[in-house]
Amino acid sequence: MKKLLSMLLCGAMLFSLAACGGGDEGTASGGGAAEGEASTTASDTLTVVVPMDPGTLEPGRINEQAFYGVVHQIYEPLFILDADGVLQNWLCESYEYQDDTHLVIHLREGVQFSNGTPLTANDVLWSFQRIVENSLPPISQIIDLDIDACEVVDDNTLILATNGPAGTLLNRLAYPGLGIASKAAYDEFGGDWMNGAAIGTGPYKVVEYVAGDRMDMTANENYWREGEPATPNLVLRFVGDQTARSTEAKAKGADIIINVNPREEESIAAVEGVKVIKAAATNTVYLMMNTAVEPLNDPAVREAVTYAINIPQTIELAYGDLGFPASGMVAPGVLGYDENMFQEHFGHGYDPETAKQMLADAGYPDGIDLEVLVETGDSTRHDICEAFQAQMAPAGINLTITELDSVVLYDRTNAGDQHQLVLSGLTCSDYEADAFLNQILPGSSNIKMTNFDDPTFIDMITKSGQILDKDEREQAWKDTLKYLAESNCMIPLWHKELISAQMDYVEGFEMSPAFEEHFYQWTTVNK
Repeated sequence: MKKLLSMLLCGAMLFSLAACGGGDEGTASGGGAAEGEASTTASDTLTVVVPMDPGTLEPGRINEQAFYGVVHQIYEPLFILDADGVLQNWLCESYEYQDDTHLVIHLREGVQFSNGTPLTANDVLWSFQRIVENSLPPISQIIDLDIDACEVVDDNTLILATNGPAGTLLNRLAYPGLGIASKAAYDEFGGDWMNGAAIGTGPYKVVEYVAGDRMDMTANENYWREGEPATPNLVLRFVGDQTARSTEAKAKGADIIINVNPREEESIAAVEGVKVIKAAATNTVYLMMNTAVEPLNDPAVREAVTYAINIPQTIELAYGDLGFPASGMVAPGVLGYDENMFQEHFGHGYDPETAKQMLADAGYPDGIDLEVLVETGDSTRHDICEAFQAQMAPAGINLTITELDSVVLYDRTNAGDQHQLVLSGLTCSDYEADAFLNQILPGSSNIKMTNFDDPTFIDMITKSGQILDKDEREQAWKDTLKYLAESNCMIPLWHKELISAQMDYVEGFEMSPAFEEHFYQWTTVNK
């Protein structure tokens, strides 16, 4: 158990503020409590069951939605995306382009960290430099920054320089992994994120973190948005198992329960005083193949795997009516989505005999052994792997399933040569295909999942991102995704839909579809 003093939990809000160039703070929309509004029956504590113990409060350390659902409460980004994917100014009050490769950011005046020190442009640039220097997962969102050419003009102004035109940079700056931390606090506490260094600008600050159990927070008295948070205390309880979270919902063990088991939707909704809430997401789950290791370095073997699994049947069994069986390489609503792409490239269906023959032709007449990694506690993804295991057997593929904690899974895949298959989801958090594609570029942390460093593919991503015209960029994304589909190194399985439960007395909570960095600062508990 570690006491964490002077830490700020940032709820980067879903809605509000004028977008491009605006400096008007505005008011929250989308169900949040109106400023100054209070209820005499409101509880002073909101308790939320979340899927993941972050294990660290270092910003950007792990590329997981559940991770950002916790630590994003500490660090706020320059921008946010509302539920419709519209960019809203946040810590950035206004901005303008000097030219196609220089973006001037003007910070809000008067914003303080939770310890009372002012937010400065130096903190912003340092936060980005730290990500680049340490190759942390959010590097994929700022991969086109020329970090050495970026400069601080004054305490409230900095210039972000890019290596070329970056048509989607503003939206990517809303990524929760790009939350701003205090450089002074980092220096003072020697970079110890669990003991003092984790200082941000959001509505809550951490009172206590108990590993494997919970995080207790209280309202930040220095928060820059007057009247927030609506509920002064926030408790995040860590429950990694999906079925256990569903049990919590049915037992009314918390006010909000994030990511319940979709197969238990009806039984949860049947409990008096409990309701199930859903929201479309920008995440797609993939079966990812490591092209750098045998036998998956052979394109013919990868293609054989696509014949050895029954994707529609498996997804229906695993998710039922939740979400959507994959129809494109990215989710519907994402720029670059093509509703026909899955059918064109993976629509041949389940054919284990063809798969077996393809393996024999590739030099594996006796079949192959494969291992798939999946995150511990995700019972639905484990069920998918078990279905694939049974389906692959007639094709001569012996599939081993290995469950790992998220940090261990990340470290193993990041080694590059210690895995074959991974069942994982990637998110288009900026509502464009680049937020997904940049994650599998060289230099990004997730490239190691596939090691697909094909020069043509890399060039297509780079050039597509430099197109400023949206319609032209959309077609470029489609062409790039088609090239990726033809490689058979990433098989899209399911377009995600979020599912959580909340008690009837909870008001003002809405799930965030962008990167599932759910926000609690407008939520009230009226028991």
